[in-house]
Amino acid sequence: MKMDIAQLDASAEQAAELLSALANKNRLMILCNLLNQEMAVQPLADAVGMSQSALSQQLAKLRLARLVSTRRQGKEIYYRVASSEVEEILQTLYGLYCRPAAPDVASRAVAALDA
Repeated sequence: MKMDIAQLDASAEQAAELLSALANKNRLMILCNLLNQEMAVQPLADAVGMSQSALSQQLAKLRLARLVSTRRQGKEIYYRVASSEVEEILQTLYGLYCRPAAPDVASRAVAALDA
């Protein structure tokens, strides 16, 4: 795939902001849990192993970045992934890191940088 560097330059800031939001393990796991379903706060907190207050802080950052959206039903607030870009990136990460016998891509990348 040939990259159009001028086009990339025009979008680099936006891409960097998206990747920055994904560069936190907790936020990444929150988004992974929301990839195929919307979830209320407490079930999501249980799924990612975070306290409700810690989760709320991370969800606020994700909302500010417009990566998740909400729906209120009674007293419950349901969250879901709001960005098709995030969905594509998460699916790519899953394919790279979660498939059976996935190669240790991160270790190879670090080794290449150290060489």
